[in-house]
Amino acid sequence: MDKILINLLRQFNPETAHNISLKLLKYAPVFPSVYKHKSLELKVADLSFINPIGMAAGFDKNAEVFNSLAKIGFGFTECGTVTLHPQYGNPKPRVFRYIEDQAIVNRLGFNNKGINNFLSNLAKRNNFGSPVGINIGPNKDSKNFIDDYVNLANQVHDYADYITINISSPNTENLRNLQNKNELEELIKVLVSSLNDKKIQKPIFIKINPDENKESYKDIVNLVNKYSITGLIISNTTIHRGNDLSNKIQNESGGLSGKPLFSKANEILELLYRETQGSVVLIGVGGISSGYDAYQKIKLGASLVQLYSAFAFQGPNLINRMNKELAQLIKKDGFNSISEAIGSGI
Repeated sequence: MDKILINLLRQFNPETAHNISLKLLKYAPVFPSVYKHKSLELKVADLSFINPIGMAAGFDKNAEVFNSLAKIGFGFTECGTVTLHPQYGNPKPRVFRYIEDQAIVNRLGFNNKGINNFLSNLAKRNNFGSPVGINIGPNKDSKNFIDDYVNLANQVHDYADYITINISSPNTENLRNLQNKNELEELIKVLVSSLNDKKIQKPIFIKINPDENKESYKDIVNLVNKYSITGLIISNTTIHRGNDLSNKIQNESGGLSGKPLFSKANEILELLYRETQGSVVLIGVGGISSGYDAYQKIKLGASLVQLYSAFAFQGPNLINRMNKELAQLIKKDGFNSISEAIGSGI
């Protein structure tokens, strides 16, 4: 069934195929029996997960299908990126699918319907056993990016199980400047201060890009520890292109995701786990297409993992396959729980 669906969707351009997928999940859902195993359950940042596999931000931008994604078997979903005001994003075409490379290039530019629509959708939540994160970002024409983050964080706080600060998309001009030490400290300081009066403190994650140098990542770790940020999501798409990629990918601007990002994201994940030694939660994302891929990231220090591109290439049954593989790998390594495997490969 997955093969038929994928082949059908490939007849459309990637963005149209994505929109059709959302409508199918929303209005004509056919859910497989979800594979569950006790060894996959874990607790991270005081949140309970039935498994460590999450849907990355970018798929459910407007919080329309998070309930359906939970029914497919995802352990959690990160909705967004959402901005204060609706925005169209960058001109089309802006998403490019490369089947032979198992890769996607996008330059969407935070296209979404805005925070009011987003929260209206999120109010329809009916599955509280699967955590929902909210990924926030500024409007491209905002006069002050930090003000946008603070405003959004306060608006989504009561709806979110965790909040992700997206400072790493390559498709909004000047956004990645916020990953520089001084700019990032100003953002974190103002944001944390604005949320201090909340009765319940929600976990805060920062999603970083994979294109910085080691010193930059060390600066980020120092700031995360200084301001007690819960964790890091490693990583967003890359603007770099490897020499082994097809010419079409080399020549297309935007963020590259999928299989070609796997090794690079893993290198940064391992670096940051060595730097933090478990002091912050790490979520591994980038190029995961199997349970074995997910397990590699977990052994390199990720407490949770996320995917998106592989879901587009392989379809809904991928999640059950991955969870079955994970359970087998845990057993093979002599662990009783996925939590025991975190960082075991370092």
